[in-house]
Amino acid sequence: MQKSFLVNATLVLFLLTLCFGILYLAKPVLMPLAIAGVLTMLFMPISIWLEKKGFGRVWAAIICGLLFALIIAGIIIWAGSQFSNITDNLSLIKHNISHAFNRLQQYFNNSLNISSTDQKKTINQQNDADALGITLTAVVGSLLRIIIYIILILVYLILMLYYRAHFKNFILKLVPETQLNKTKKIINQSAKVMQQYLLGLFIIIAMLWIMYGIGFSIVGIKNALFFAVLCGVLEIIPFVGNITGSTLTSLMALSQGGGLGMVLEVLATYAIVQFIQFYIIAPIIMGAQVKINPLFTIVIIIAGELLWGIPGMILAIPLLAVIKIVFDNVESLNPYGYLIGQDNYRTIFMQGLKKLFHKKNA
Repeated sequence: MQKSFLVNATLVLFLLTLCFGILYLAKPVLMPLAIAGVLTMLFMPISIWLEKKGFGRVWAAIICGLLFALIIAGIIIWAGSQFSNITDNLSLIKHNISHAFNRLQQYFNNSLNISSTDQKKTINQQNDADALGITLTAVVGSLLRIIIYIILILVYLILMLYYRAHFKNFILKLVPETQLNKTKKIINQSAKVMQQYLLGLFIIIAMLWIMYGIGFSIVGIKNALFFAVLCGVLEIIPFVGNITGSTLTSLMALSQGGGLGMVLEVLATYAIVQFIQFYIIAPIIMGAQVKINPLFTIVIIIAGELLWGIPGMILAIPLLAVIKIVFDNVESLNPYGYLIGQDNYRTIFMQGLKKLFHKKNA
């Protein structure tokens, strides 16, 4: 019995290692395919609607691809215009950052007994180590890689929309006839959850843009709309996106000379918006579609970053949601679905608040 358990455990570990190794080594091929697959779920209702309106499947898929390309182009143009507005005030931002750095330098000198000469020496060593040519080469290489990935994703998206029935039939041919109904259920449920998750996520991000825009404008952040959109988009990556967004906005507050008071106001705005999003907006819009344990949410995000970088972090949650659906519908895998799932703690929290207020009123 113990020997059999050790053999099964070793086999599982070997398969996991093999899967992660393949995902890591085949990143240039699998990453754009995975992104295109997620986008296919999102654009599928549009493609079906176009086909019902009389468009052929080829033209429906091409129109969806063009729509995706227009969205990407619009985001790039808008972000570029906003970034140019920031660079117009670059000299003032540099002055404020230099002033904040001098104050920080003075603090270290007074509190930690580190002389300004030693600090400047350390900074100069770091600057000398960064060669301009290497930096430019890395930037150009990254831009070219992003452009290639976008083109590949666009092509994959069109082809996946066109051949979606072919892929579904392929999956159904892999399973025995006795499992056809269950397999169809898993496929349909996975597509539905993915669509609702992505649509709900976009609605939440749009609402965050409005709330952050109002909050940052009240605080007095320059280019408040840009940072509102940035913070909203970063919400795609749970936990990590929150920290990154609040940090960047706080740095902007410091760079424009706002001081510690404005930074605290930014963090307070962030905390209020996060509370509204987490306990009010998300439960209403997302419902119970994606119920992943916070522990495994963090673990899968870290694993996604190790495997595929930022795209891996973005894809981690929806792909884990699909995996959970498979676990929940395969009897032998039910314990794993329970393990990565969670209780509806948000509902429990709101019920606790209702009971608290009910007692006070009574």
